[in-house]
Amino acid sequence: MNGANNQRNPYIIGRVIHEKNKFFGRESLFNFIEDNLSQGVKVILLHGQRRIGKSSVLQQISNFIQSNEFIFIQFDLQDKSQSSLSNIIHNLAIAITEQIGIEVDKLQIPTIIELEADINIFSQGFLSQIFQEIEPQKIVLLIDEFDVINNDNGEVNIAEQQTLFRYLKKLLTEQNKLFIIPVIGRYLNDLPNLLSLFKNAPSELIGLLDGDSAQRMIIEPAQGTLTYRNEAIKKILQFSAGHPCFTQVICFTLFEQARENKKWSIERADVECIFTKAIENADSFLQSFWHVLTAEQRIIMSAVAEAQRIAIEEERRFPEEPLDLLSRNGTNKTEQLCDAWYRLIENHCLSDDGRKVRVELIRCWLLQYHPLQYEIKSLQIQESQTELQTQNAQEDVVKNLIGVANYWCQQGKHQLALQLYEQALAISPNNYKIAASLAEQYLQVQDYLKSLELHEQLFQVDSEYYQQGYLDALSEYGHHLIITGEYTPAKEQYNKILKIEPNIRLAKQKILEIETYERNAIVTTPDKNNSLTEPGQINRKTSTLKTILAVMTVIVMGTVGYGAYRLSSECPAGKQKEFGLLCIEDKSKISNGDRTLFPNIPNSARDDGIKAFKQQKYQEASNLFAEAVKSNRNDPEVLIYYNNARAKQKGHPFTLAVVVPANNDTLAQEILRGVAQAQNEFNQNNGLNGRLLEMKIANDAGQEQQAKEVAGELVKDASILGIIGHNSSDSTKAALQEYDKTDIPVISPTSTSTQLLGKKNFFRSLPSDAAGGKKLAEYAFKKLKLTTVVIFSNPDSSYSDSMREEFTKIFENLGGKVLKPEINLADTSLDMDAQVYRSIYRHKAQAAVLIPDRARIDIALKIAKLNQDVVNRSRTQNRNILGMKLLGGDTLYSNDTLTQGANAVEGLIVVVPWFREAQQAKDFANKAFMQWGGEVSWRTATSYDATQAFIHALSGNSARTTVIEKLKNNNFVVNNTKTSGDPLQFSPEGERQTEPILVQIQNGKWVMPPQQ
Repeated sequence: MNGANNQRNPYIIGRVIHEKNKFFGRESLFNFIEDNLSQGVKVILLHGQRRIGKSSVLQQISNFIQSNEFIFIQFDLQDKSQSSLSNIIHNLAIAITEQIGIEVDKLQIPTIIELEADINIFSQGFLSQIFQEIEPQKIVLLIDEFDVINNDNGEVNIAEQQTLFRYLKKLLTEQNKLFIIPVIGRYLNDLPNLLSLFKNAPSELIGLLDGDSAQRMIIEPAQGTLTYRNEAIKKILQFSAGHPCFTQVICFTLFEQARENKKWSIERADVECIFTKAIENADSFLQSFWHVLTAEQRIIMSAVAEAQRIAIEEERRFPEEPLDLLSRNGTNKTEQLCDAWYRLIENHCLSDDGRKVRVELIRCWLLQYHPLQYEIKSLQIQESQTELQTQNAQEDVVKNLIGVANYWCQQGKHQLALQLYEQALAISPNNYKIAASLAEQYLQVQDYLKSLELHEQLFQVDSEYYQQGYLDALSEYGHHLIITGEYTPAKEQYNKILKIEPNIRLAKQKILEIETYERNAIVTTPDKNNSLTEPGQINRKTSTLKTILAVMTVIVMGTVGYGAYRLSSECPAGKQKEFGLLCIEDKSKISNGDRTLFPNIPNSARDDGIKAFKQQKYQEASNLFAEAVKSNRNDPEVLIYYNNARAKQKGHPFTLAVVVPANNDTLAQEILRGVAQAQNEFNQNNGLNGRLLEMKIANDAGQEQQAKEVAGELVKDASILGIIGHNSSDSTKAALQEYDKTDIPVISPTSTSTQLLGKKNFFRSLPSDAAGGKKLAEYAFKKLKLTTVVIFSNPDSSYSDSMREEFTKIFENLGGKVLKPEINLADTSLDMDAQVYRSIYRHKAQAAVLIPDRARIDIALKIAKLNQDVVNRSRTQNRNILGMKLLGGDTLYSNDTLTQGANAVEGLIVVVPWFREAQQAKDFANKAFMQWGGEVSWRTATSYDATQAFIHALSGNSARTTVIEKLKNNNFVVNNTKTSGDPLQFSPEGERQTEPILVQIQNGKWVMPPQQ
């Protein structure tokens, strides 16, 4: 057998079998086809599971049915799922011409354009010529992947309304010598249109091979080289159940082992030895089988496999029914799960009683790669995603309704707005913001009772937030009742106001007025027996009194202002007057002290300071903001406003702007602390030549469009010499479209994407993703000795994608392997459980590199937990699976990662721009701790540095262009005594010339790893 060492493996896996001598079994199937064709049956349907050998059967029909009566034409629809009907028919015409062997010159193949104009030319012209050429023979179309062109509605996925199914049926009626044998890889019952069109067509299942055929498939290909003991053959068949693909895979693996070991006699132990390797070799085929299953079918398959495992361990003859096992594991029996079980039995994936996986190899693969608990989680995730999609769809509808309603409000069409708000509230009944808008609209159309009902409900939900609206509604209704002369219910409204706020002077005044009117009405009531006044005069007096009262009310309103009449001369934080009347949400995006961008943070001294600042009472504002700082020393906004008031009071300040996502209090304040600290130090030292620094704060909400809008506003403000921001790389990238239109310098303290590189006026006070990716990749390969990693990132995020790209480039250049494709954290359809499991067990990934954008941090932490689950489960099974080491980007560097990730993130290594425990950072960290009363983040440090860069670029005659020139100067350096640690100097491209730092979670704390 020495020559066998060089012999090619005779077992075929992964391709269609064309050779007759390498095909085994199916004799009864070919007899079935031949009988039906001889009887003139026009359509014969064949169907079966994935990888059961359907395409090979089609290829073998012409080999096993030897007849001069028929010409068999092979036609595959695999790559035509998106093709038009005319395109499919054009390709069919080519296939017929080529396979029959007719010279192209003898007939005209219809073009796609011609078929689009008239599809009938295929039958009436082309096919008629073909049948004349081959007379008297007939054509049998052998159509593979027939169900591929079928979408969920049973229609072909083409532009035309006419379906391929219907067209083929029409062809069969027009052409007596045309037959078709389609092969379908789905349940026939899933194709109702096909069954209804070809309802009388005979069908046959392409199933598992019988025992004799499977045995021949094992023995004959390697006859003369390999010999199989009977026990080995039985074991192969036990594993494969006669499934042709998996039988070939097992034998292929056995042949490889025999060649390696030079042992050419196969025994039972050999089969058992290679079984795990055979599963690995069969993985791609098993995946194609798995992917066509629904989520419910997958969980049933895994449940059956698990029930069999339990029955084997407990030596029980009959495994538990899968639905009962699922119920015990917290998954309730549903109609969808029952239907999935029946379908799997019907399609011969499961035994007739539905308690066993027919193919043992598939069962073992399921236990290894798709354990029941994973599939239960996957189903739960899918259900939650479906629920979330429904919720998101409702939110979109509500958002659109509100948008249109707001438009009609602006146009004064309050009845139209009212209807839309009602519809929105019906969809989202717990949305208090909509309820408040609806209550206001009821007030606009003078439906006071409905308005008050809603206002009262909102007041009960949040008495502080909704109090003002409720008081306003009571006041308006009270005023209406006075005008109409209904004094008693009017008094009730004002008494309700006083019950809520006892010191409202105008409510007391209104009650006194009403009581005066009531007394006057009693005094002037005529005595019917003695009065000299005629009835008509009485009516005129009453009418006159009401008129006078109305006029007095108008005069009062005109004198004290309608805003005062609405009971409050000032609006609460986060709101502003509209037309001097209503307190509405303050949507302004820029402030230097005239409003707060953080209304959720209460501070009465700040609010009073804002009022004084608006009135340009800067000394008073400065004192009040100083009190606000004492009230909340951790709030950077009030420290900035304190310094702004001082700068305004002194006059002629230098002005910069900082842009933050103010809707995210944590992120925004981390950035503002660095800015505020640098500004405060500068102003405390009397600034530059007596000129202090003013900082304007802008809110881009972390959204690209708003970032662009804010940038446009800031550029127009000629007093602003430079911009600090934006937070995310995507927001910065969008804003630069506006900044690039003028010479205004921009220093971002947080945007690291390499896609921002090379902008003429852009700088950053932290290392880019190029530096971060390089640092992390080199540490992974050189220090941790990792060779294979899997990356989880978001390709739609500038930061995430550039970090992924830089890490991959460096790691692969060093000789490491990054698994492809990288896994998309933003793909909602992705099965993260399966990806983690597959990365560990199949691809042997040593580490997971987690690079989420901020919106996907929770998903990255979920991956860490899934990784930990694998480790924990292996321990309970006495297996030594270490799981993947965790590496990551700076978005993961936070206390939230520590608390939410818990044990799952222990050992996580991330690359960050700054770390307070680093030797060079300790001075600033201590100084910041004293300033803010707590530890600060890297964003505070890099924002401090960005502000210091601008401060050091200022001069007596500063303009935007002079600041840019200084920042670009090769000699421009901010030494380390004025920064958060490292000296600050920019490269010609605006990059900070410093290295990032690696930090690691150890014992639930961030520390510096060894050998950095």
